[in-house]
Amino acid sequence: MSFEILLFGGRNYEHPQRRPIWHQFETAVLLRMREDGEVLQRLEYQGGAIEREVGLSRCFKAGSVIGDRAYACTNTEVLAVDLRRFAIVEHHTHRLFNDLHHVNRIADRFFVASTGIDSVLELDASFELVKRYAIANDEVLERYGHEADYRRVTNTKPHAAHPNYVEAWGGEIWVSNFGNRRVESLTSDRTYELSEFRIHDGVPAFGRVWFTSVNGRAITIDPETSTQTVFDLVAMSPPSNRLCGWCRGIAAISEDEVLVGFTKLRETKARENLKWIGNNLFGQSFVLGQPTRIARYDLARGRETWRVELEKLGMDAVFSIHIV
Repeated sequence: MSFEILLFGGRNYEHPQRRPIWHQFETAVLLRMREDGEVLQRLEYQGGAIEREVGLSRCFKAGSVIGDRAYACTNTEVLAVDLRRFAIVEHHTHRLFNDLHHVNRIADRFFVASTGIDSVLELDASFELVKRYAIANDEVLERYGHEADYRRVTNTKPHAAHPNYVEAWGGEIWVSNFGNRRVESLTSDRTYELSEFRIHDGVPAFGRVWFTSVNGRAITIDPETSTQTVFDLVAMSPPSNRLCGWCRGIAAISEDEVLVGFTKLRETKARENLKWIGNNLFGQSFVLGQPTRIARYDLARGRETWRVELEKLGMDAVFSIHIV
């Protein structure tokens, strides 16, 4: 089966480690490529007026694709992209938008993971707020005030929950809770504990829901039986490239094949901190320099079958992957 791929992400400033964490991405980047890695179309975005004024990163976080429209989010905006023209055709913002991580259109509503305030926002077609779902205990709003314009708050970390992906499956709407390593329903009290490591994604496809954990695992849930399956992608990768980087972004090609994104862990002034990450998070000696990439895995055979390095294509971080 031949297909094309949409990648949402961003390009760093030079020497991003010398900048504050909220201002390390210079340009938001959306790529459309063939499965062999040839780039067909590129969309770059320099951020909205508030992001430029305040000095926030310009990066596309996780998006969604519905028909000929893609919905992308930056730190403080939701954008609609016409995929036929590969152009931005709508801009939306709200004072509760802070460090957005995902936007999805579910029925006639938009759901936005406003990670910086540990909340999911439900908005109508005009982007008027319908409901705010508090994913933690509202400590951030208590700290800065419930009436604040959070688009102008540069950094609200630490986050208790860090919600990062919203999706509908099994007749409910779910949010992936990075901080608590679980996925939880916004419409009931159901939860699934997923991993001892931090998680992203939550993509329904081929009768399962697909997640990633940052240490290089793909995790699936069967909504019918609640069965979970874990795939060790690090063990499937070539031995010379076993250190995976920050694993985030997954798209299922079939029941047994996936595309997965890995973002390079950047060297910082605190090099010892990165060694700690390698030893404690990944369980192996840490070596810097594994590239940002997407890789294709044959889960049935337990191997990586190809990869495309993204930094040479002008993308230093990947947040979500979509097959179109």
